[in-house]
Amino acid sequence: MATAVLAGCIGNAQTATSDGESRTLTVSKSGEATAAPDEAVVHVSIEATGDSPAAVRNELSERSTTLNGGLIAAGIPEDDITTGRFSIYERREPVRLPEGGGESGGERQETTRYEGTHVFRIEVDDVESVGSVVDTAVESGADTVRRIEFTLSEAQRADLREEALQSAIETARSEAAYVAGEVDQSVVGVESVDTSGGGFSPVSREYATAEAADAGSTELQPGDVTIQATVRVTYEIG
Repeated sequence: MATAVLAGCIGNAQTATSDGESRTLTVSKSGEATAAPDEAVVHVSIEATGDSPAAVRNELSERSTTLNGGLIAAGIPEDDITTGRFSIYERREPVRLPEGGGESGGERQETTRYEGTHVFRIEVDDVESVGSVVDTAVESGADTVRRIEFTLSEAQRADLREEALQSAIETARSEAAYVAGEVDQSVVGVESVDTSGGGFSPVSREYATAEAADAGSTELQPGDVTIQATVRVTYEIG
């Protein structure tokens, strides 16, 4: 393993000056930090079908008002309830008409139906209350709980990124010192640092609405959320 690391890092070493006395060594490393989520986003939807777009729109409007009212009555701030998606589309289905009363059927025709969906996005700042929010949404008329995202507040996210960066920088520094020593050099300074890499992975859970409705109150156990940070450091060696 030491040989593999050495080969990879020496491949990034470059001569910085024409006299050959100053060289650089570039090391890229990643660090991670995890924490329990302190926020969540619940995505629920109402679906409707009808013979016309107007009929579907009216049903969605009425049921959306009921759902919205139920969530607000449960203590969820109105500003935390927003529309994620609203759509009405046409669906054509083939129909075989009976021919002379026979069972085999005759001429094919199409029937047109309209289907609509109103997706709600509910922000929850108390992870322990997510289960009751889901229950309230279902009791207030939600047809589907599409998914639940367990995430981090901006402040928590910033703290974890700093922790991940610290881990990545320490690992990069240690490897640079090791590789420099293997070629009879030592790290004498830092030429540049790039910390633009990294990522954020909220925990997403699918939800079986019908099964949960039969089971009663909802209990959820989310996993930890991970923040990843990547650094690319160019060291001066000599």
